[in-house]
Amino acid sequence: MKKKIFVICAIITLFSLTSGCIQIQDEGDGVETEAKISFTEFRVADMPTDDFIHVNVTFSEIKLHKSSDNDSGWVNVSMNQTTVDLIYLHINNLTEQLGIAEVEIGNYTKLWIVIDNVTGVLKATNETINFDVPSGILKIQQLFRLQEGNNTITVDIDLNNSILKYGGGEKYKLLPVISRLEHHHENKLQFREQNKSKIKNMVENRAPAIDVVANGSRGKPIKVTTGENITFNASGTYDVEGDNVSYYWDFGDDTNGTGAIVIHSYAEAGSYWVELTVSDGELESTELTHVTVKQQGG
Repeated sequence: MKKKIFVICAIITLFSLTSGCIQIQDEGDGVETEAKISFTEFRVADMPTDDFIHVNVTFSEIKLHKSSDNDSGWVNVSMNQTTVDLIYLHINNLTEQLGIAEVEIGNYTKLWIVIDNVTGVLKATNETINFDVPSGILKIQQLFRLQEGNNTITVDIDLNNSILKYGGGEKYKLLPVISRLEHHHENKLQFREQNKSKIKNMVENRAPAIDVVANGSRGKPIKVTTGENITFNASGTYDVEGDNVSYYWDFGDDTNGTGAIVIHSYAEAGSYWVELTVSDGELESTELTHVTVKQQGG
């Protein structure tokens, strides 16, 4: 069940504050060469939401990966874990710096942005809501040609499709979805992409986020008697990329089932673990539910 909450625009400004060089020593012949660099500044901005008066997002890491390099090609942005009230930013027409780093010019093929935690204060009740963030890493795979001068990469996370309201309307999940990707060099647009299907191919696939309700209860052990039906409902499961998913249930008594909603009963008393596996055709997620079965009439 999707709920429009807010839109966050993560503006990553590759800003050549003082375009310069770094000294790199060639170990083969001892000759030092110069690599042109720019300072990289990361900022965020936001738009408002009707449901919340505060939306606090905690960012912990941003990094770029250089083309054709191995794992050592990652460039980590110097930043502390930063919590930003996105509603405050919008009301005051502000942006917030997340981190700054020196980045060597060249071709970069990956951009990772990590969101650790999200909370919000409901407008109606002033209640603080903690969001689940089951897939908080945005792994963008796109060629960014970083040239001398000012480079700006804008990642627009459309939370109209990123936040799910579930649990009888009392809980929220955040699964960041990109609605726009843009790169400017100086004042010239390098590329802009807003097509959802094309953006989907730029973002590394993420496993489905499972939501299981057993006999109307979420996340709690189930107690039944032999022969008593249990309804397992995983229709609230969500795939960030919108892929079709398949459901496989292992009831722990040598039986199984398929589909988002299944009904099962146990013939013998005992303790069982029900395992649900959800696949999008590439990645899988699993979740366990504990069931205790007592003998009927015992």
